[in-house]
Amino acid sequence: MFARQNLCSNPPFSQLDLISCQNVLIYFGPALQKQVTPVFHHALKPNGFLLLSPAESVSGLSELFTQVDKKQRIYAKTSPLARPDVAFGARVFTEEEEPIPTAKPALPEPLLPTIEKAADRLLLHHYTPGGVVIDGQMQVIQFRGYTAPYLEHPPGAASLNLLKMLHEELKLPLRSAIAQALKQHRPVRKEITWNKSKDQRRQLKLEAVPFKVPAAKDPFLLVLFEEGRAVDPSEAQIARNGPRRADTTRRTADEAEVIRLREELEGNRESLQAIIEEQEATNEELKSANEEIQSSNEELQSTNEELETAKEEMQSANEELATVNEELQNSNLEANRVNNDLINLLASIQIPVVMVDNHLALRRFTPAAQKFFNVIPTDIGRSLNDIKINLEVADLDQVILEVIETLHLQECEVRDRRGHWHSLRIRPYRTKDNKIDGAVLALLDIDELKRGLEQMSEVVWEPFIALDGELRVAKANEAFYEKFQVTREETQGRFIYELGDGQWNIPRLRTLLQEVLPAKSRIRDFPVEHAFPRIGPRKMLLNASRLNLDEAGKEMILLAIRVVTGP
Repeated sequence: MFARQNLCSNPPFSQLDLISCQNVLIYFGPALQKQVTPVFHHALKPNGFLLLSPAESVSGLSELFTQVDKKQRIYAKTSPLARPDVAFGARVFTEEEEPIPTAKPALPEPLLPTIEKAADRLLLHHYTPGGVVIDGQMQVIQFRGYTAPYLEHPPGAASLNLLKMLHEELKLPLRSAIAQALKQHRPVRKEITWNKSKDQRRQLKLEAVPFKVPAAKDPFLLVLFEEGRAVDPSEAQIARNGPRRADTTRRTADEAEVIRLREELEGNRESLQAIIEEQEATNEELKSANEEIQSSNEELQSTNEELETAKEEMQSANEELATVNEELQNSNLEANRVNNDLINLLASIQIPVVMVDNHLALRRFTPAAQKFFNVIPTDIGRSLNDIKINLEVADLDQVILEVIETLHLQECEVRDRRGHWHSLRIRPYRTKDNKIDGAVLALLDIDELKRGLEQMSEVVWEPFIALDGELRVAKANEAFYEKFQVTREETQGRFIYELGDGQWNIPRLRTLLQEVLPAKSRIRDFPVEHAFPRIGPRKMLLNASRLNLDEAGKEMILLAIRVVTGP
């Protein structure tokens, strides 16, 4: 519903669950804010909520609202017993509306509520006993009437606990009355005598009345203090009675004192009897609880015997686990050491290396591989097919799967985006127990080698081949292909002793070639005579030496062939 309303004068809606009043109170002065805030309290249901803006609050009226959320400025209505004074103005009629004729009151209408409240306060002060409204935790919610003679705030931290504010003489009987009223769910009344002042004792009636509020779960109590007559005769009365009646007056005073002491004794007996009854009920509960504990103890004893047996079994199992745990710790230490060695090894080498599993998911790679394979540390676990590498290679995934399936090493020459030549070697990934669990891709820089060999092949007319450390043919010039009538596919990347029909598979030559790089030796005029299938018999002299390509230490074997006989 939408309605035009003046918060300061018009009656509000009632029984609301939520009132949202944001950026309104900041335009009101302090007096107007104190006038509007009780209106919100009156309009909300019990436990209703008030929502204000971050710049607004209900400061000064904390007894009406409690803060639920400080950041969001959400407040909840406090106890429904709080009744703030809310005055609503009379309705203002326009000229078009005809006022309803009413009888003229004896007094101006705005004065009637004020007079009624003043009369109610007088009646409460003179004819209604003073009292307080408390909850189940003895916290005072509301003061009713005049309670100053019975309640007093003690020094120290402020507290609304009833027992902390009561005079010492009233604590025991009132505590007993409250406990009895809560237990029996009916009003309980006690009459005692107490020292109102140093030289005056008076009768006092204490009454505890329990009641419930629909919006609250726990009961509340109304505690009333009704003062009676004085019980001690004054000295002036003895003087007025004269000497002859002094003894009678004193006897009367003694009798009154005896009656007071008997009443006090009776009250103490009742309190003691209530304590005894509570103690007996507690003893009965403890007795039944003790019987349950005894039965539980017997069950626990049988369970304990079973646990003892299980404990022995667990001890033997624990010894076995300790042995296994020690072995596992040693294995973990060794695995950590190997892992650290592997991490440092991969971090120190400058060769781009990538490891993948059987499904081509990235397992590990060296820092040097990041720029060529376009990978970052968070790509671990991703498939290599989902990554666009910076190398010109076709069907890389199929080549890797073929290596995993056939267990044959694959090597090819590839170029990166800048036209730099590399040798891509793909070999199976073998576990410690000789199982294939993926593949290892290594990228070797052969740009200097390729360009150097190309330059050499352009100026050298004698046949020659370049071999790597494993005696594989890395490069052969055109003169070699023409002299021996072979193709690049039959030569490139193959071992020298596998070329042709095995004409180069000479044990002595193989031994000499394997010593060229480690021993930095040379081969001079090594004679070879063989009948080649395609070109016939030839007699040749072989010369080989180590070839340094760059400062990085990449070495090759340059094998030059001089044909002595033949065309």
